[in-house]
Amino acid sequence: MHPERNPDHAPEPAPRRHPDRVVIKVGTSSLVTDGRLDPAKADALAASVAELTHAGVRPVLVASGAIAQGCFLLGGEGAGADEDRRLAAAVGQASLFEAFRAGLARRGLTAAQFLFTPLDLCDREHREGLRSALEQALGRGVVPVVNENDAVRVRNNDVLSALLAVVLRARLLALLTDVPGLYASDPRTDPTARLVPEVKGMSAEVEQLAGASAGGPGTGGMVSKLGAVWIATLAGVTAVIADAHAPRVLRRLLAGEPVGTVVRPRCTVREQGLEPLWRAFAAPPRGTLLCHPAARSDIAAGRAVPLARLVSARGEFTDGDVVDVATAGDPHPIARGRVRLGVTSLSAARTAGDGAHVLLHPNEYVSLLEVC
Repeated sequence: MHPERNPDHAPEPAPRRHPDRVVIKVGTSSLVTDGRLDPAKADALAASVAELTHAGVRPVLVASGAIAQGCFLLGGEGAGADEDRRLAAAVGQASLFEAFRAGLARRGLTAAQFLFTPLDLCDREHREGLRSALEQALGRGVVPVVNENDAVRVRNNDVLSALLAVVLRARLLALLTDVPGLYASDPRTDPTARLVPEVKGMSAEVEQLAGASAGGPGTGGMVSKLGAVWIATLAGVTAVIADAHAPRVLRRLLAGEPVGTVVRPRCTVREQGLEPLWRAFAAPPRGTLLCHPAARSDIAAGRAVPLARLVSARGEFTDGDVVDVATAGDPHPIARGRVRLGVTSLSAARTAGDGAHVLLHPNEYVSLLEVC
């Protein structure tokens, strides 16, 4: 629960981070060559993870690529409709895990496969069961190899890895991809684009730098990674976006060397519930609600934001889409979350005079008052 949603009680101190725990997420584009899992890339990653483990670090590997591998095993089928992609994920998952299992076994380590979804981490009972199993694996020196259960629904592993880093109270979330980090401009069109080595804290302005998105066959990209960075850093976990193929990238990251883009958590932002974080940052905003300044008080107190606060809406969003909330005359967002009504439904509700309708429910938005 966001502390401001329970004003009668002082907020509890942030839970202790585990300095030896690191969640490492590697994207499809960094593991696949010519549409199939590249054994050399998988083995190199297993070697890096093993090196960390033997040095006393407790890494959790979140690896994408099951859909691409499944498409290859199905003869190139599966890249279209969602149901085809789900089947491809189910087909490709076994060989994806086996590549890491074998690579870790050659280096004297045991791997354990975990498949789950963000809903499992947001549900208290499922979360505690997963946490217990992962804690046991880490305590016994077993390397958890995690993937989104795409046979249920295809999302992306960036957000899952961020939620997992929060649940495990990890020291670091390492998002390894096929670009060196976040740039001040788009390096695909600007040959003088400058890599941003450090960000003091996520903001809407930083998010606008996502033009340097990673391509390839995955479901992520830089926008997705910044959503994961929002989640991790708002919950107190440092995040790094770095090139998966940079020499000894993981050891250098843990040694504090300048690699990729490091995003620091904002110390002024207290820990928030997992579900609001997931709902607010699992996808980029598709519009903006411009509200009366009184909406700031609603958000500061963690209350529902009523339709009566709405001044105007920008963008083409539908029911359940992610939107930003701003006040008229101030471009900086004060909250982000999933809107109950799309732009067409909002117009109809305003015309009908339904001012008591809820724009944003407290469990479906995250306050950015302390951030932006």
